[in-house]
Amino acid sequence: MLTLQGWLLLIGSALLATAGRLLGVDDLLAVGIAGAAVAAGSVVYVRVRPPLRLTDRSLHPQRVHAGGQCRVQLRMSNTGRLRSPVLRLTDQARFSTGDSDSFIPSPDLLVPPVGPGREQAVSYRLPTHDRGRVVVGPLILTVADPLGMSARRFQLGGHQEVLIYPQVVDTEPPARLLGETPDAARHSPMARSGEEFYGLRPFQTGDDPRRIHWRSSARRDELVVRQFEEPSGIQTTVLLDTRRSQLQDRNGRQRFEAMVSTAASICRAACRRGDGVRLATTAGYDSGHRSGLAHLHEIYGHLALVSPSDGSLAAAVEPLSRQHGGGLVVAVVADPANPGATESTLLALLGAGGSPKAAVLFAPAEHALHGAPAQAPTPVPRR
Repeated sequence: MLTLQGWLLLIGSALLATAGRLLGVDDLLAVGIAGAAVAAGSVVYVRVRPPLRLTDRSLHPQRVHAGGQCRVQLRMSNTGRLRSPVLRLTDQARFSTGDSDSFIPSPDLLVPPVGPGREQAVSYRLPTHDRGRVVVGPLILTVADPLGMSARRFQLGGHQEVLIYPQVVDTEPPARLLGETPDAARHSPMARSGEEFYGLRPFQTGDDPRRIHWRSSARRDELVVRQFEEPSGIQTTVLLDTRRSQLQDRNGRQRFEAMVSTAASICRAACRRGDGVRLATTAGYDSGHRSGLAHLHEIYGHLALVSPSDGSLAAAVEPLSRQHGGGLVVAVVADPANPGATESTLLALLGAGGSPKAAVLFAPAEHALHGAPAQAPTPVPRR
């Protein structure tokens, strides 16, 4: 309850009162008693002043790409009969990815006095520099006396979570293989004449504004439109290399973040074209081939927490080579030393199944992600 200053005041007052009593100096005794009274009064002050009540805490949006804006909005009310004092507010936040866990510096805010029966709104911006999961809460509200001799802390609210997706950049979708053309009428993802509702997809230039689903757009913080036709049967697989053994150099972490962002950007571009998108990693993750915005957000969610791990490139490619129905495989790999060998290995493994696939070696180290568009991958013919 007493702060460091309060304890120092109380101890000093006790020493002065004792010295005044032993030496018979009334002035010292009076000063000691007055100091002790101030310390006791500060304790009573923080005891009788009730804290504000947290009525609502909202995080908007709860899903955001790295570098985007996420705001925490707090609404507090004074349910007591007295005007609240100036309060100090801190909000705990813990950041985590697949292989790390750390605390984010808490905001230190001052809440102005609030009259009886009134509310006060407070907001602050949550840092979103890195992809991962941020758990916010609980809220710590500190009531202190004007002299700073005593303080009382109150823990309000529970935990809320924000998922920070990888950074994405605008890029062209992977080039289609020869012979891969959607049905012009029924299977076109851009068709606008169907009557049967199929799902939602991101808004693209040329879409009819009347098809925008405003409620879902507001919730996802991205324009989405109603899709009334079945998407094309074209499939695109993005294979992300997460092998820890390939990321041991001093630029390994930066290269891996670029690879994750590249994979997310290619998945978004292919999804917007209407492809069935699949994300696979050398760690064994496989999202399966699906289309639509919900599936894209599932991929984003996995990429937000993915981290370097043990795995095998051959084991990840082997099920892709057995897949029937064709489709392009875009490999985002972490082998800057000998990319030609990696490309040959991928082509050999994919070609073993006899399916009409192509592998793309994407060099992530050369693609800065801070505002620069990623290069659209080009299919490599299978030999």
